[in-house]
Amino acid sequence: MIRRAYAAYGALAESISEPVVDAEPFLAGFRTTEEAQELIDELESLRKEGIEVEYERLTGEDARRLEPALSSRVRAAVRLDGQRFIHPGRYLDALARSVRDRGGDIREGTAAREVVDENAQATVVLENGERLTADAVVIATGADLSRLAKRFGVRTFVQAGRGYSFSIPIKRLPAGPVYFPVQRVACTPLGDRLRVAGMMEFRRPEEPLDPRRIDAIIRAVAPLLEGADFADRRDEWVGSRPCTADGLPLIGRTASPRVFVAGGHCMWGIFLGPVTGKLVTEAVTTGNIPAELRPFDPLR
Repeated sequence: MIRRAYAAYGALAESISEPVVDAEPFLAGFRTTEEAQELIDELESLRKEGIEVEYERLTGEDARRLEPALSSRVRAAVRLDGQRFIHPGRYLDALARSVRDRGGDIREGTAAREVVDENAQATVVLENGERLTADAVVIATGADLSRLAKRFGVRTFVQAGRGYSFSIPIKRLPAGPVYFPVQRVACTPLGDRLRVAGMMEFRRPEEPLDPRRIDAIIRAVAPLLEGADFADRRDEWVGSRPCTADGLPLIGRTASPRVFVAGGHCMWGIFLGPVTGKLVTEAVTTGNIPAELRPFDPLR
């Protein structure tokens, strides 16, 4: 999946105007060289699996020369090459426009109440009572996936692993994403502000935002950034990552030949979204499950 992920984004670029931005540089910052070693070990394990990974160890001084937004508390870093990032909101808006331009119909402001397989067709019943019938249905409803998919033999439960984010101004906006693995906080330049995101909270998706989580992120990352104004926070948000107990997504055909699922990606949804769509399309249109999807069998 990883090997095919960038190519899937490239295929979307033919019809989507919003760019995928090269992350130059992409830095992971640490307080000590010992902390950095854990990431180095993970990268080396990927290399052993045949995944191409290019990285460079840096001192704190080297990292600050590349990215002045890092504070003096960052005493070690790893530079990762070949990374990319997107502006999520603008990218999905562009994707929606592309779907509509090519004749697709997107229903907003409503939800699916149930999916029914009857009379050799699949039917989606919306909350407003409308019924949409098709040859095939793909359930891709994030943390709410289990509610609709369990009647089709999908026993692996998907739950919400909620992540928090907000945006702040910073004296010198980083040129690319900055990640603090020990603190589990990622900072991404979006427009003229820095988006700060982190946390993994297991609560129901509909629960309100907990300000204590925002405070915890600030306490963790504020000492590592220079010139960041955490008092001028905007866009405070909590979103539900769809998580499975075994950490693997659910992608493929269910017990019904007309109902498929695509979800449970946890924190890999943005990266693996396009390649997931491409492989599910192949499964729906040909009836054959691609080899890449076998570990993610929804009926496992």
